[in-house]
Amino acid sequence: MSMITREATIKDWHKLELFFTKIYRENHPLQNKGFWEWQYGDEKFGRSFICLNVQGEVVGHVGANFGGGLAWIINVYLFEECRGQGILGKLYDLARNYYPLAATAANAAGLGLYKNMRWIRYYDLVRYVKINPTIKNSEFDNICKNVVVTINDLIIKDTHYFKQPSLKGLILDDGSRAVSQEKVGGLRIVDIENLKLMEEQAWQLGYNWMDYITSWNDLKTKELEKNGWVLDFKSVIPWRLNPIEENYFCDITFLSEEPIDKEFIVHRSYSDHGRIGSLI
Repeated sequence: MSMITREATIKDWHKLELFFTKIYRENHPLQNKGFWEWQYGDEKFGRSFICLNVQGEVVGHVGANFGGGLAWIINVYLFEECRGQGILGKLYDLARNYYPLAATAANAAGLGLYKNMRWIRYYDLVRYVKINPTIKNSEFDNICKNVVVTINDLIIKDTHYFKQPSLKGLILDDGSRAVSQEKVGGLRIVDIENLKLMEEQAWQLGYNWMDYITSWNDLKTKELEKNGWVLDFKSVIPWRLNPIEENYFCDITFLSEEPIDKEFIVHRSYSDHGRIGSLI
């Protein structure tokens, strides 16, 4: 009996849980059944593809998050003893059956893989940050700390993105959308409608800072710059906040297997650069 590659379902959960426990840090989101169901349980938003060995154990995984007409490849791992057998290629084929492939936040191994596969690499995503202008002491310890905000009336769970377990999504009065991370003082912007009104409300609520991550070619960044937002490495607000990694700034790659339209903008909900790790 040879290895099997196929789409995973929730019936595979116990095998998946064992696999994710072996390859990821303790308390990684994918070790939570509810998170896995949110990430991969609805084929409109994502799927999970696995390789099983002769013992029926999961030895390889490729995840795909669907957004913007692309399948964003995430959570790729194959046990070392199984490499060099074409397994990853078969798992990528399963994802490719849904949408053309793309990726963000690839690590060194991933970048090497995509280079060998002759993928296209674009300008890295950019992250802009603004600190509440009323704050006089803008040192790290005074900014990235818990704030008390009254936001119960603003909480929403009307889209798949905002239904993520543990994510606290907000809609502001102007229609802008964001994720509250009051434990570290910040409001992470997802969609901007009226920048001026959005900023005013964020500061009134009591947030110390905001950030926004997007494609380099997003023309909204010109308005952000005019309003005093800066690229994150010019600020003190690190990208990774769970746990906080001081002086760690945005370094998010963006790649696709086939050429995409030059107008395409990477949204915060695509792939996993704007959901796991820094958002939970």
